[in-house]
Amino acid sequence: MTRNVKSLVALTLTAALLAGIAEAQQFGMGAGPGWGRGGMMMMNGPGRGRFPIVDADDNGVISAEEAASAAEEVFAAMDVDDNAELTMEEYLTVRMGPQDGWNKARQAAREEAKTARFSEMDSDKNKAVSQAEFIAGAKARFEAADGDKDGKVTPWEWRSQQWN
Repeated sequence: MTRNVKSLVALTLTAALLAGIAEAQQFGMGAGPGWGRGGMMMMNGPGRGRFPIVDADDNGVISAEEAASAAEEVFAAMDVDDNAELTMEEYLTVRMGPQDGWNKARQAAREEAKTARFSEMDSDKNKAVSQAEFIAGAKARFEAADGDKDGKVTPWEWRSQQWN
């Protein structure tokens, strides 16, 4: 599997995990606005990071249904004008997790990678990603993450996609 595909899978699953919180919620520290799970939750949950958010039934794996549902929610959160397609601006506006802007080079690299992913999803090259294109991209990334092809993504598969 190429590094680009692995990166795409990791970012799509990450985006899917943002589903319920992507709409203008702040990332809170502890109780209060944002997730209310504290700043360190991201490193302590099973499956690391946002895995537990997509794993809706808390069974330790992400099913295709959970991934598809999360992808639909992420698309809806990104589509701020509710026209059933994403512009590059809408897509780039949603950040991939909390960032304080300390590492400008990393932010630039992430934006470049996100721009490339947008172009890959835009299969008809009309400079917009429809919901169907977004879901197809999410499905492809889920299938690429499912290393043993059993229809589920385990924390190990999740981690191997993020770290490679």
